Amino acid sequence: MKVAVTGGAGYIGSTLIKNLLAAGHEVASIDDLSAGDYSYLRELGVKKAKLLEGDIREPAALDKVFKGADAVAHLAAIPGLVRCNEEPEEAISVNIYGTHRVLEAAKKRGVDRVVFCSSAAVYGVPLKMPVSEDHRLRPLNLYGVTKLTGEKQMEVANDNDGVETVSLRFGNVYGVGLYSHWSTVIPKFVKLGLAGKPLTVYGDGASSRDFVHVEDITQALMLALTVKGASGEAFNVGSEPTTIGDIARIVSEEIERAAGKHVETTHLPPRPGETKEFSYNLAKIKKRLGFKPSWTVRRGVKQLIEFALETAG
Repeated sequence: MKVAVTGGAGYIGSTLIKNLLAAGHEVASIDDLSAGDYSYLRELGVKKAKLLEGDIREPAALDKVFKGADAVAHLAAIPGLVRCNEEPEEAISVNIYGTHRVLEAAKKRGVDRVVFCSSAAVYGVPLKMPVSEDHRLRPLNLYGVTKLTGEKQMEVANDNDGVETVSLRFGNVYGVGLYSHWSTVIPKFVKLGLAGKPLTVYGDGASSRDFVHVEDITQALMLALTVKGASGEAFNVGSEPTTIGDIARIVSEEIERAAGKHVETTHLPPRPGETKEFSYNLAKIKKRLGFKPSWTVRRGVKQLIEFALETAG
């Protein structure tokens, strides 16, 4: 199977490409390289992947990458609450108009399936937990709005344009992928702790999120690209709901065990626009796609610490 990946130079995209190639698939990627780097893939000696620089809003660029593709994994986006708030016009242009262009190119090239990377941000404040896919969709910020709009674009294409679509609502992604990503809470805590700096917890530490390792994310993506009977559907992708206070405790324990360093924790006021508690119901993705998350938070923290210590010397 040939898979086209948008955002293939990014944290999740590069790990997905690595795993697609290992499974024997042909891969083409497009990325504007604003937040990613193909060097990680090239260091693997990747020869079966076509790695192009380009903008998903440019039809000619997409046309090259989608030529001959059986499926598309659409990861390219302006990510996260903070950046979308700082760059609202660009977020709307890339995340909404760019997704429109991806679907138009897929339809033109006769692509069978498009898998869209969405987010837990589409749910907003949970009314009942664990959150299942039939929960109301009421995002709290622009990032969530762009992801929900992308899902609706997928539904229209699935129902009217002959393109099978699947949307995956990612939890909080972390872990060592093809390269390391240090900006989210778990890797950031590891980096701070190893540097001898305190871990900053917003609020009382009781806020929880559904954390999922990047390798489990790519497992879900590969299943969504290949499993039949999932078209037109949205699936939660998570693994292990954990409080931020517990994350700080686990990171502190594992750093002390691995490096002999004591790590302090400091508390700041809660950040506005964030939900207090969140956990996923994964029954649908497990039953329909056969998804089986394999990474616990503690295992992922240990991996990050080992990776950071090795790369530091």
